[in-house]
Order: sequence, then C-alpha cells, then structure tokens
Amino acid sequence: MTIMLPPEIEARLRAEAAKHGLDVSEYAQQLLAQTLPPPAQQSNLGALFAQWDAEDQTDDPEELARRQEEGEEFMRGLARNRMEMEGPNARKLWP
Repeated sequence: MTIMLPPEIEARLRAEAAKHGLDVSEYAQQLLAQTLPPPAQQSNLGALFAQWDAEDQTDDPEELARRQEEGEEFMRGLARNRMEMEGPNARKLWP
C-alpha cells in the first residue's frame, strides 16, 4: 500500500520515527495500529461454542451427573423417535 502524504506531514513523520529509532514505515504502522479501532469480532459458530463451553465449565459432581443424565435421556428420546418412525427394524442409536 502506498499513502501519499503532504510534504510537511511526511517531514514530521520522519522526524518522529527518527526520535523513536524506527524506520518510517514501522513507525507509521505503529501509529495506525494504535489509532484504528480493534478488529470486529467475527461471530462464527466455533467461537460461540467455545464461549458457551467456557461459561459452562464446572467440576461439581452433582451438576456433572445431571448433565450426563440429561444427555442420556436426550439420546433415549432420539432412539425412541426413530423406533416410532421406522418401526422395529430401525437401527438402534442408543443402548
């Protein structure tokens, strides 16, 4: 990328870069990084799941047991639904 600067701004930029012991390009990069707003958070599904997982972390044995039972009941419900929809020859999803 090339940026055209008025001569007086270029001179000030060069002087400040020299004061900080940096190349003009490096100094300009630092100034832009400090001035620009932070990048927008991308709301992708993976990041959302990671956030939810972090919020739900627990080592409480009762809560872990409840979650386990809830998951097993969900799987039993899926299996029950499949049996009702496909009949007795349906592939069993859950023991």
